Amino acid sequence: MLQLIETGDINRSAKLTFTNMKPYYDLNNVDWDLNDVSNAITELTNYDIYVDDKLVGALRLSFNDNRCQLRDIQVKADLQSKGLGAKTIAKTIELAKDQDAQFIDLKVFKNSPAHRLYSRLGFITEQSDERFYHMSLAI
Repeated sequence: MLQLIETGDINRSAKLTFTNMKPYYDLNNVDWDLNDVSNAITELTNYDIYVDDKLVGALRLSFNDNRCQLRDIQVKADLQSKGLGAKTIAKTIELAKDQDAQFIDLKVFKNSPAHRLYSRLGFITEQSDERFYHMSLAI
């Protein structure tokens, strides 16, 4: 069973994100290090993703007016493509509704396979730029 638990160790969570995202940072010329990631996530609502009491990833959200910003979903590399991202998004929808959000917004690197997941789950590309698709889901 997938559970979201508020993050207790921001540094561990930042390290997971940095490890997962480093190839995309390199491909997209993003000059971030572990400290940059840690600073960026500190002010967000951070959750650890657990399955059967095992840490499998991280989720980060922020809220503004009637919108939830899905800032980050990270699943450990060896556990990707097993449905955990979709289950995490289902939990995210519940959290967003609890905060009276009507939309979930995100941006995803164009060269990330996560774009296909978001599209499959109903997110619509609202705009794009050189590196990102900007997507949203009405909930």
